[in-house]
Order: sequence, then structure tokens, then C-alpha cells
Amino acid sequence: MERWRSADASRDVQDEYCEWSVTRQSGTNKMTRVTFTCEGPEYWRFLAATDPTQTLALYKQHVDASATQADLFTPSGAYILRNRFNNSTSNGAMHLVQRNNTLGAEIEIAGAATVSRLRADGSPMVDTLELIRCGRYGAEQRHSDPFIGARVNFHARSKADVTVANPVGIYFGGLDTQEWETPDGSDPASFWKYTRGTPERPVRAVIEVPSDRGYVLGDVLIDGRAIQFGGQIADRIQMTIRALATRIGQSTAQPVRGCVGDGAGAAGGPGGPLSVSAVLSAGDTRGRL
Repeated sequence: MERWRSADASRDVQDEYCEWSVTRQSGTNKMTRVTFTCEGPEYWRFLAATDPTQTLALYKQHVDASATQADLFTPSGAYILRNRFNNSTSNGAMHLVQRNNTLGAEIEIAGAATVSRLRADGSPMVDTLELIRCGRYGAEQRHSDPFIGARVNFHARSKADVTVANPVGIYFGGLDTQEWETPDGSDPASFWKYTRGTPERPVRAVIEVPSDRGYVLGDVLIDGRAIQFGGQIADRIQMTIRALATRIGQSTAQPVRGCVGDGAGAAGGPGGPLSVSAVLSAGDTRGRL
């Protein structure tokens, strides 16, 4: 419970490419709505610089109708990434702000994972944690980084040229509502709605119980425990990136014997270069929070 409490207290610890804001019922303090975003800050910097009017319109639509230009921009016109409607876990969440939740971090992980690695005995590394520790990409204690890297590396071990699909991004892959229980027996998955992005690449999601049900989100149980924190729901969200692989079985990139920083080299060549190439055919990589 302390982990959930900490995650709900600050966006700075919501570091799995998924951040959220919680709305609570006045008086009871029960949760009524949680808004999740996985949209990178890079897009919003660009949008704000090129179309501030549309930037404000989207904030009004998705976060708070009372948002003003002064809330989002400095007097000189610079966009405020961590503005009053995108800086807390209770006043809205438009896009990612945690320092590790960037497109650059995603690309770095995927790029480093395209290197096929060999153990000292020449056998291929395939274990999720072994790969991230050896390749030194991302953080092994996170759920998303090791899994993303392992799935990309799977394609690399097939001697394919691999990259991240365009448009580059992290997307919601779904919500696991097994072991959820509602007061009226209805399907809790029906409360989960995507509100921004496309059905194949959603970047914003909202979960709340329809007002005519007679209960709120805080009355729903997960594993027999009432939902008190957004983190309980975040634990059940799947995040996804799309990796593209081409020329399967034909890549000339050589596997690397050993790990980053140990002086090891590629089998038959100098050691440890990244191998990221343009590609055409698709595969899916998923990480669970």
C-alpha cells in the first residue's frame, strides 16, 4: 500500500511511461475517476511552439475547461511543461513530465537492445534480466524497460534489422481487469475508455464508473481490496511499443560476446556497437506495469 501511496503523491515517481491524476468524491474522499497519459513531452513542446491556440484547446477539452493561456505559457510565450494542470496527481495530467519518461529514453532502450549478446561459452543471452544488466539499457527494477528490451532483442537474435515503428511512442496496450469485482457484477473493463490517440495507438485513458450505476470507482475491488489509489490500477495497465523487423535472417550485424563495459568485442569484429537499421515489417513489444 505504501508503494501506491507514494506513486499517487508525486508524478516524479511515476516512471513507467505512464502518469496519472486522481479525482476524488467530496466528503467521502472515494476515488471517482483516474486519468492516465503516456504521451511524450516532445510532441507538446512542438505543438505549443507551433500552435498555442490548439494547445490550449486540448487542455480545455481533456483537463480543465477553465485553463487559460497564462496557465500554460510564460509572458514571453514559452510553454510551461509542468504547468498547474500538468504537474500534480490531483489537478490533471495532459502529458508525461517525469524526467525518465521521454521518447529519447525509449529509443535508447530499443537501440541498445538490438545488439545480440553471447555468454562467455558462446551461447546466446535470452533472459530478460541478463540482457538488461549486460546491455546496460534502462533500469532493471522497472517492469517496462527489461520487457521492452527483451522483445526487441528477440528480433535481433533472429538476425533481423530492427527499429521502433513510426510514429515513435509508448502506447497503452490494455487494462487487465481479472480479479476485479464491482458492486453490481458489471464488467469493470467497460469503465476504461481511450480519449486521445487512435484505437491502435492510444495515448490517453480515463477510468470511471458511469453516474447511473449508484457507486463510484472507490467501491470497486481489486484482489478483494477497495480501490484507494491510482497506482492499484496502474499495476494492471499494459504499455506497448511497436518494433519493426526486416530482412529476417539476413542481417550482417555480428553478435557481441560479453557485456557493455567489460572490454568484450563482437564475434569476429570490434566490440559492442549498436546496430539500428531502417525496417519494414511489424512486431509488437509489451511491458506490464
